Amino acid sequence: MGAEQSDLGPLLVEQFREQMNNLAAAIQLLTPVVREKGGEQYDPYLAILHQSLYRMMRLLGNVEYLELDQCGGQELKMETLDLAGLCRELAEQAAPLTGLAGVTFRYEEETGSLLTRGDGRMLRRMLLGLIANAVKAAGKGGQAGLRLAVRKDRAALTVWDDGPGLIPPQDGEDQGPLYRPDGPGLGLRVARSIAAAHGGAVVFQQQEDRGCRAVVSLPIRPPEGSQVLRTPSMGYDRGGGFSDLLVELAGVLPYQAFLPRELE
Repeated sequence: MGAEQSDLGPLLVEQFREQMNNLAAAIQLLTPVVREKGGEQYDPYLAILHQSLYRMMRLLGNVEYLELDQCGGQELKMETLDLAGLCRELAEQAAPLTGLAGVTFRYEEETGSLLTRGDGRMLRRMLLGLIANAVKAAGKGGQAGLRLAVRKDRAALTVWDDGPGLIPPQDGEDQGPLYRPDGPGLGLRVARSIAAAHGGAVVFQQQEDRGCRAVVSLPIRPPEGSQVLRTPSMGYDRGGGFSDLLVELAGVLPYQAFLPRELE
C-alpha cells in the first residue's frame, strides 16, 4: 500500500502536466483570435486567464520539484557563475514587476562580482520564491529588496520586506502567532531545498520594529582551473517560453502584468 501511495504523486503530476500543456497551447491560440474579433475590451479577461495559467504552472512546478526531491533529490547543473551578476540581473528584472503590485524593490551589493559554482537556474528560482513572499508581506505601498554580502567563505543573500513581520514557521515548528497561513507554503519549501542542495540554509529573522528577512547562507565555491564562467540569462524558461519571473511572481502580481500586450 505504501509503495502504491508513493507512486501516486508522480503519476498525478504527469497527468496534470499533460493537461496544463494542452491548456497553455489552447490559451496561446485563443488569445490573438479573441483580440482580433473582440478588441481590447476583452484584454482584462485574457489577462486573468493568463494569470491563472501562470499560477497553476507555479503550483504544479513546486509540487513536481518536491516530489522529485522526496525521491532522491534534484540533479543540479553545477557550473561556474557570477552570483553578483545573477542577483543584479534578477533584481533589475523583478523591480518593474513588483512596481505593478505597488511595492518598491531595491538591490544592494557589497561586491560587483562573486565567482562561485552553482545551478544558476535553481538559484534564480530560490530567490524568486523568497522575493514573492517578501512582496506579498510588504503589500501595496511597501518596500522589499535583495542584498548580497560576503561573510568570510560564504555568501549571504538577504531578501527583506517592511511588512507586518509575519515569519513562516521553520521546519518542524508549530505555527506561531506571527504566522498567517496564506497558502500551502510550497514555494518556501522549494527555496529551502534548493539552498540545502547547494550546501546552504535559509533562516527567517523578525525585524525589531517592522518587517522580516529571509537570509540565505551559501558556501562560496571558487572555480577550479580554467572553468568557463557562465552567468545565464534566465528571463524565459527554455522549455516553454514562459517567463520564470511571471511564473514565480504570479501569486503576488496584479492581473495587469498579464495583459496580452505585456506578454508579447
